[in-house]
Amino acid sequence: MKENVFYNRLVEMMEMDAVLIQPSFELEFLTGFTPLLCERFQGLFVRKDGSCFYLCEDLYVDELEHAYQGSIPIYHYHDNEGMPKVYEILKEQDLWNKTIGVNSSAQAFNCEDIAENCGIRFVNAKGLLEEIRIKKTHEELEALRESAKIADAAFEVACQTIRPGIRELDVSEAMRQCMEELGGYDCDLIVASGPNSSYPHYMDKGRVIEEGDCIILDWGCHYKGMMSDTSRTVFVGSVTQEQKEMYELVNKAQLTSQSLVKEGAYIPEIDEASRKVLGEYASTLANRVGHGIGYSVHEGPYINQLNHRHLERGMAFSIEPGVYFAGKYGIRIENICIVNEEGDGEVLNQSDRSLRVIDWYK
Repeated sequence: MKENVFYNRLVEMMEMDAVLIQPSFELEFLTGFTPLLCERFQGLFVRKDGSCFYLCEDLYVDELEHAYQGSIPIYHYHDNEGMPKVYEILKEQDLWNKTIGVNSSAQAFNCEDIAENCGIRFVNAKGLLEEIRIKKTHEELEALRESAKIADAAFEVACQTIRPGIRELDVSEAMRQCMEELGGYDCDLIVASGPNSSYPHYMDKGRVIEEGDCIILDWGCHYKGMMSDTSRTVFVGSVTQEQKEMYELVNKAQLTSQSLVKEGAYIPEIDEASRKVLGEYASTLANRVGHGIGYSVHEGPYINQLNHRHLERGMAFSIEPGVYFAGKYGIRIENICIVNEEGDGEVLNQSDRSLRVIDWYK
């Protein structure tokens, strides 16, 4: 672990006494492995002095020892000993009455019990764990570029698949298969048709696509640990004049914010640029204009009004304004952008962004 640059960065930046990282993509990022998270308490404790240990129930010991190959000390307890044994181990490790940061998968019910019985104060360390990976290396940027290319290829597959009478799930699976054949994995997809497109994070896939539908496609995959994410909006057979106007408005908003990306750009201004273009329809954009991306689909830097910092080389994030009319339709266009090795803004997604009407019968 001492040779892990991200681990060392975490220790250097740590202001609390220790950080608890429970099973998650964060643990996998830091150590190369994460076990299943269940109700039994477990996690990696990293101390401010650079030492660490893993604490888990007996169920996970063999798996963790195999994965970590002696690089991390492992302390464990039996189900019949339960949390009292956890408290005992934490006392032996001199963590009682200390301040400990927690990651994004921290389980409140266990942390509350530990806090009450051990005098430990738990604080939010999610931002710290994002900060250590917020600026990507050249190798990580290259993986992001390739991941975006794989995602781009799935768009034309979607357009060839969409037609009235098939399910959202059918489109999703066709896109997933395309990305997996090109080397992508852990794919994440949204296919939101008709009124479902008005829900920004629609998760069902059971609706049957109809003539005249507006469809938001939002998809990506991992490649060499790096995640892609992009959105396009298409129309089935026909598009109304109102939808055309809204599409062009969203397109302009996305391009306007995207054009500001470069080293030193002020993040709140990137968010505000899209909202100014959307004008009276900006109120339908209830979310931030973008989010960071890398080892997970959502991480720092967040492109919103609260993030008062400037872009730096190696940062990767989405630009994805949209308009959403509840129960009717929504429109979103999303590209991943990076501040590249030269400090320039670079757009990773190159799939067709023109207004696309799917004429399946031709």
